[in-house]
Amino acid sequence: MKKLTTLIILIVLSVSGAHAQRLQARFVTSAYAWERQDTIGKSSEHLYGYETMQLSLSGEQLSLHTYLQGFNDFAGPLSNNPTFRLYNLYFKWANIGNMVDVSLGRQAVFAGVGNGTIDGGLASFKFLDSRYKLTGYYGALPAERYEARLIDNTDKNFMAGGQLSASPLDFAQFSVSYMQKNIKPETYLGIRRDSLFNPYTVEITPTATAEEYVSGDVSLEYKDWASGYLRYDYDLLLDKNSRFQFFTRVKPFQASSLTALQPLSLTGEYLQREPRLLFNSIFSVFAFNTMKEYEIGAEYALGTEWQLFAKYGAVSYNDGDSHQMTLGVNSNHVSFSVTRDDGNGGELSAASLSLGYPFFENKLTPTLMLSYAHYKLSEFSTSLDDALSLSVGAVYRPIRLLSVDAQAQWIQNKIYNNDMRFFVRVSYLLSQQLGIF
Repeated sequence: MKKLTTLIILIVLSVSGAHAQRLQARFVTSAYAWERQDTIGKSSEHLYGYETMQLSLSGEQLSLHTYLQGFNDFAGPLSNNPTFRLYNLYFKWANIGNMVDVSLGRQAVFAGVGNGTIDGGLASFKFLDSRYKLTGYYGALPAERYEARLIDNTDKNFMAGGQLSASPLDFAQFSVSYMQKNIKPETYLGIRRDSLFNPYTVEITPTATAEEYVSGDVSLEYKDWASGYLRYDYDLLLDKNSRFQFFTRVKPFQASSLTALQPLSLTGEYLQREPRLLFNSIFSVFAFNTMKEYEIGAEYALGTEWQLFAKYGAVSYNDGDSHQMTLGVNSNHVSFSVTRDDGNGGELSAASLSLGYPFFENKLTPTLMLSYAHYKLSEFSTSLDDALSLSVGAVYRPIRLLSVDAQAQWIQNKIYNNDMRFFVRVSYLLSQQLGIF
């Protein structure tokens, strides 16, 4: 905490040197009430409350960002036992010498195969009119449950890596990335029993685990009729392929001269992946099979407001597979779809409808969602079960900076005869130009 406090002081002093600052803060208060069946004939009521804050203070080059959340179950068995999570708190110095960005603190990392949260630093270097970008990062893993503190054994719990991105052509982008993560939980004391059931204290030393991956990906987008994405990940510690993914979207017909709209889009996707396991963990010694997924689809635009779509996909794992077909229609205010699943994972026939229409100059939008499913969870089941759900709500935005969302949910299935849930959220955005420094 001393290190974190020192970091915050340095950040504030740095930001205060800016000539003008833009303060943006979003406050979100939400509550979720429901009843859970703990065992047969016994239930518990819950009232989840969340308070979320996103704040940024930005100058011409310097900025401070934070995202935190508080939670409490006001009615459940663990009522009045609140938790606090600090998801990020970092200082950023952008466009140093028109080529370097540096950020320091707790922050999220998205750099190819490397993604997660670190308490550390990240730097990006841009070259040749930003066509080439090199990103590097290193930091300790955050404390358990994102507590507002720094862990002690940072040399054994860290994530490091980098990514090189290149856009040599206007329609193509390439990148290669590398990530290493080490995890060594702290030693703790536990109570065990001997052969006579007498308790005794023992020191538990968890096993150190790790991840190390290298990845490459390619993105292509040629004019307005074809795009594609290709990605490959390799597990260096387990010495095997980890992931192969391909996606493409093609518009085979030329745009209409009247609407400049290409009505038909064809999509295809293939994904092959291994379970992502930590090296030296107990799970890494078991044999796992490769999962393969593919999906093909078509989308057809009826003017500028309506769109028809159809998708067919399959998933295979070991000797089992399952198939899914979906047909539907979307518009600005209505969405309807029907789905059919079958295979080793069971059987499902479902339909869903979603409605939402704004009134009073988009200030009030009532919503309705209805879904029905006829299913069985295994191919060996002899009977089919039904599930029905209904949600009724409204979104109220009297001004651009304030919104209130409320929803009542009703569920009926073989487990819950009549299950009611209520959700409400209030969001407020504050944006102000400051000149106090």
